[in-house]
Amino acid sequence: MTHFGVTVLIGALIGFMSGLFGIGGSSISTPILRMLFAIPALIALASPLPVTIPTAVAGSYTYWRKGLVRKEIVLWTALGGVPGVVLGALGTRIVAVQWLMILTGLFVVISGIQLIRKDSRSCVAHPKIKQFNTMALLIGFVVGIFSGLLGNGGGLLLVPAFILLLGLTPYEATSSSLACVAFYALPGTLVHWRLGHIDWMLTLGLSIGVIPASYLGSKVGLMVCEQRIKTAFGYFLTAFGADFIFTQLGWWPPLISDVVLLAAVAAAIGWVALGARAGKR
Repeated sequence: MTHFGVTVLIGALIGFMSGLFGIGGSSISTPILRMLFAIPALIALASPLPVTIPTAVAGSYTYWRKGLVRKEIVLWTALGGVPGVVLGALGTRIVAVQWLMILTGLFVVISGIQLIRKDSRSCVAHPKIKQFNTMALLIGFVVGIFSGLLGNGGGLLLVPAFILLLGLTPYEATSSSLACVAFYALPGTLVHWRLGHIDWMLTLGLSIGVIPASYLGSKVGLMVCEQRIKTAFGYFLTAFGADFIFTQLGWWPPLISDVVLLAAVAAAIGWVALGARAGKR
């Protein structure tokens, strides 16, 4: 299979995971591209970012039709996030590339652990409207900085932040995160494009696979218990992030890293698929 064909398949896998778990997918695609193609770090970091926009739109469409997108949260999070994204993207000029990769891994691990430790019944009570909007604004700005710095849509932090800090259900967090990710990706894409970090042929290949797979992932997600999705996502992120950090530090060879990555993906999708099958009975 050609390099372009493999890129399309990677896009399909990322799209399905994105629609299922409410993330843009760029945080997952960056390590995969680095592991499989050994492309320059900043290209792997920024090239998947434009793909995040159609991914988020396709994935959030199904949730929007079900009335699960919290519009006020999307508004305030996006207002805080857009300037944060620009600030973070400009920061890539002064932050060491290797530490960007390690920071990406830590970012993923922390999010996974948060989701594993908190079940749906432990969500905080909703604060007052003014405090609620202020918190969403602050979440948007902080996650926006990480989004621009790491070249991702921010969904890996938005989902746990919405659940743990704003008290949203997993369905609400997933759908609202996807809507926010589309806003986050646009300024980050423009800045990284200006900095020359985007390989548009790579972006095209990812996009072909992402759009239909993202829609399919969101459809499957609505068939599965919310807690099951959140738990599967948490364990996947923890394993995936740890694997990526060890690879960047040179603690184990690429072969072991690839095996761990594929096992984590298969386990997460398999666990959710079993839940979807049980839901049909």
